[in-house]
Amino acid sequence: MNKYLLILSALLVSITSFGQKIKNEKVEFRYVQYPSAPFPKAERLYKIETETTSAERAEEMKKNYEEAKAKIDARYEADLADLRRRQAQYDSASAGAKIATALLLGDTRPTEAEVKKGSYPKKPMYPKEIDGSTQVNNNIKIEGLTKSDDANVTIKFSFNGMDYTDYKIVGDSLKKVQYTMKNPVKMTVTAASGEVLYDAYVPGSNDFTTITWGESTSYSKLSKAWGPEREKNYRSNEKSLLSKNMKAANSILNSKFGYVVKEMDLKVFMGASKKDIYPEHAEAFSQVSMGYNMMENEDDYADAKEYFDSAIAAWEETLKEKDPKNKKAKVNAKVTGGMHFNLASAYLFTKDFKKVKMHTTQLKILGEGKFERQLKQIDDFIDSYKSRYEAYQKAVAMNDEQ
Repeated sequence: MNKYLLILSALLVSITSFGQKIKNEKVEFRYVQYPSAPFPKAERLYKIETETTSAERAEEMKKNYEEAKAKIDARYEADLADLRRRQAQYDSASAGAKIATALLLGDTRPTEAEVKKGSYPKKPMYPKEIDGSTQVNNNIKIEGLTKSDDANVTIKFSFNGMDYTDYKIVGDSLKKVQYTMKNPVKMTVTAASGEVLYDAYVPGSNDFTTITWGESTSYSKLSKAWGPEREKNYRSNEKSLLSKNMKAANSILNSKFGYVVKEMDLKVFMGASKKDIYPEHAEAFSQVSMGYNMMENEDDYADAKEYFDSAIAAWEETLKEKDPKNKKAKVNAKVTGGMHFNLASAYLFTKDFKKVKMHTTQLKILGEGKFERQLKQIDDFIDSYKSRYEAYQKAVAMNDEQ
């Protein structure tokens, strides 16, 4: 409270050098952002399940790799057997037949040089086994919710593990190593009733990301430098992609289901004569500042509303004297615009959305550019706050339907 008295004192002193104006002071505060898709009945408990298939994928990749090598080995053995057969056939022929064949066809005894073993494919980079519980414990914190084994809502994380395309060297004059990789994370949120509240991969996590490494004008130098760095680089990006996707998962869960404390600032406008801020506006500023600064804690909302209501009453009273066409009037166009903006903001946090709409509409009709610009800055916030609160109220109402 002392903080706002000091601000008011400073304003009252400084205003004496100005003519009749609209003054403003910025209020910085924290508020609770409601979830965009609250749990049924607005419950605030959840439990976690994890599923990891990276180990199975690694085993499958190993199996495929060994099968590919076995096919090459089998092909080589078959070619060798054929060589031995042809050598034996040649050896069993008479000397005359050998001479005739050599003269007519140019055939000689088959040699081992005719049989070459195919190259094995590059050894795959197997995905690291993901400890799902550790990933969730280290990265997921949903504000306003509590993790509990007794919860009716289950959040399941599915980890497929890293996948990649093999590297290649690209570029004309300047060459780089390039490959793609992904490390997808999927979330499925389910209510006890079986209703699926969310079921999707973290956006972008199931898409391959293009990664480049190094650069050189020489293909051979770049290839030689890349060789010992390949595994380290792959592992580093495998880890960083998973970390990035878990952070994105936490952000999604908080936006959809959390009760997140956010920081915000709003301007509060006050009419002023040549000598002083209007006393009723100074008091309204003090009252609404107290209200805004109680929005961080839901338990304080009833007390906060009393402060908001006090400021709202003062501003509504001011508007009864509005005379926007008279620049010299106590409540001229600028003061009128300031009051409409104040009221739209305050009514928003008291959840009176009809009044918010009324005052934003009046502000636009008034046509005072300064306040229209201020309103434009918070238009999206107004829509978001309203839709989130209405979703929350709808979830709460489910308790009355039982």
